[in-house]
Amino acid sequence: MKARFNIIKKAPIWIAISIVLFLISIFLFFSNARYSEEFTGWISLWIDKTVDNQKEQANLEQYLLENQYEVLKVSLETVEDTTMFKINTKVDTDEKVAELSEQIKQYLLENNLISSTDEIIEQTITWPSVGSYMQKSAVTALIVWVIFIVIYMLFSFSAIRHYVSPSILWIVVAVIMIFDVVIPAWAYGIWMWVNNTIQIDSIFIIAILTVMWYWINDTIIIFDRIRENLQNRWTGKDVVYGKVFEDSIRQTMKRSVWTSFSTLLVVISMFIFGTGIMKHFAFTIWVGIIAATFASIFIATSLVYILLGKYKTEKGKL
Repeated sequence: MKARFNIIKKAPIWIAISIVLFLISIFLFFSNARYSEEFTGWISLWIDKTVDNQKEQANLEQYLLENQYEVLKVSLETVEDTTMFKINTKVDTDEKVAELSEQIKQYLLENNLISSTDEIIEQTITWPSVGSYMQKSAVTALIVWVIFIVIYMLFSFSAIRHYVSPSILWIVVAVIMIFDVVIPAWAYGIWMWVNNTIQIDSIFIIAILTVMWYWINDTIIIFDRIRENLQNRWTGKDVVYGKVFEDSIRQTMKRSVWTSFSTLLVVISMFIFGTGIMKHFAFTIWVGIIAATFASIFIATSLVYILLGKYKTEKGKL
């Protein structure tokens, strides 16, 4: 029986949608990106005095802006009779952080918040070099993940290389993985725009890696079914790739949708009832699951079909 809604037949539409979503996501993410102290470094100072937190926070932010610092986050916290000043601002070198530390002390002196530096109970500095290492580690983790998946695809699907080149499959894997990183990033960018306390941190990176695993799991199931169908049901010149791909998607779609739905129930519950980093993790995951499910069903196989050059030649056979 012919499917009422043919996914492969509309392959260019899904690819166009993905490109539009990709471009919008890139813009929204980078225009609102705020990195946590893990990636940028920070300074915290404790003074033996209580202050008007709201007023001093605004004053300190203004002071940093006047001194050409890009303020990412300034927070004050009062505990008993002490106040902690925490400054998270983007600087390029460890020397610049040391300079900023001295300027903060000068600010405290000029505004009579302390009478001498001896009243600073404690000072903590995370240097930009540490943040740079964190960023490089995060990027490396993403690249290594993609490389291992590509290697798996090349070996696992070598049996059908005369139908579908493994190189096409790994190109699709790399492209869709980028898509699955960008879409949650887009949602995270909107959240950062709405809530200025939200920042990009290691929890976000872990969530992105989790989403990538979730997507590749779904996609490999579809690709495996394509491999089985090509080996068992079609031979030689009789292959109509569009029908093979469409059948393979239909045969695995119910499993993909219900697995995603059941996972979403858990993750959304974590987001609603969780707090702090659990909420941040859950938010990225549930957006990523929706993106991954869409990508595995509508984009991955459609992209393979177009790269094989079958869309125009098989138009009348679908």
